[in-house]
Amino acid sequence: MNINKIVCLLLLMPAGFAMAQDKFEISGKLPKAGKDKKVILSYVNSEGKSAKDSAVLKNGTFSMSGTTAFGNKAYLTLMPVKRDTSRRNSGADYKEFYLEKGRYKVTGTDSMSKASITGMQAQADYLAYTAQMGTKPAQFKAISQSFMKARSAKDTAEMKKIQDQAKPLMASMEAVLDSFIFNHPDSYVTVDLVNDNRTAVIDPKVFDPYYKALSPRVLSSFTGKKVTAKYEKARQISIGNTFDFTQEDTQGKLFQLSSLRGKYVLVDFWASWCAPCRAENPNLLKAYNQLKDKNFEVVGISLDENKTSWLKAIEKDGLPWIHVSDLKGWKNDVAIKYGITAVPQNVLVDPNGKIVAKNLRGEDLYARLKDLIK
Repeated sequence: MNINKIVCLLLLMPAGFAMAQDKFEISGKLPKAGKDKKVILSYVNSEGKSAKDSAVLKNGTFSMSGTTAFGNKAYLTLMPVKRDTSRRNSGADYKEFYLEKGRYKVTGTDSMSKASITGMQAQADYLAYTAQMGTKPAQFKAISQSFMKARSAKDTAEMKKIQDQAKPLMASMEAVLDSFIFNHPDSYVTVDLVNDNRTAVIDPKVFDPYYKALSPRVLSSFTGKKVTAKYEKARQISIGNTFDFTQEDTQGKLFQLSSLRGKYVLVDFWASWCAPCRAENPNLLKAYNQLKDKNFEVVGISLDENKTSWLKAIEKDGLPWIHVSDLKGWKNDVAIKYGITAVPQNVLVDPNGKIVAKNLRGEDLYARLKDLIK
């Protein structure tokens, strides 16, 4: 075979073929784990798909190997070879870590959750991040549970008290998160942190520094490509861009946003099952009633799947404006096109169909609308 043919073959090889060379090896010791136990590895394979592998403990040791690509979050779980389905599961015994090409060592006694996992750079970064966070996540979890308990009891005073207590802790956690992100731009852990904590609602002006901080290496990863895709969608609804869509209204008739050109239109992404959305509706209703005769309209895009629930929420909350939905839930065509992955969200479109404001809330909603709409 001549050199030209060899080059052609190499160029035609699928990306997954190259990734398949990212081999990992894991060996572990859990000398007091007991008999008839196995270790389950849940990880991301070289094609970016979820995969599992297992190894039975022999004399308290185990080993396994496989292939992956980049660095991704993985889990090792210790469990009986034969699970007793008659007994209630008291909680999985697992450990989270970062898996990439290379060798890993698991060292423990009788529990996976208490074992230590050492290996390559991504895992070292993950251990550094968790050390910096310390007990903050556990504290926040306890506060959240207290808040939910107060909410169930409808104790608004206690809820307010808990929220005030949570603010400094949340600020501290955010500071640790940002510090790690900007000090570790070439870490696979960082790109995961950005994806998990900074992409639910993307304001390009706010998000741009986070995105630009990420190195080309981590942006080429499976998670990095997801972050890029989310960012590109979000940039479509940046301030100054033209915004339009077509979707069916409550009567099944097609409605196109551009049919309201000449008016200011607040496009509200919401759902009947979304408590924060329903809590915001009175503010939106107040603004609508005061501005509806001043060249202003509201269009609600619901991420509902059940039409009855959608219509009942509209009636119960007394929302007199235009409502549309394709009843696909999170797979709503407009939401997917513009990267809407959390509600409530809204965009304000001017008479020319261009976005002039986003995510107006509470008292700021009416104040900003009143300032823009003369």
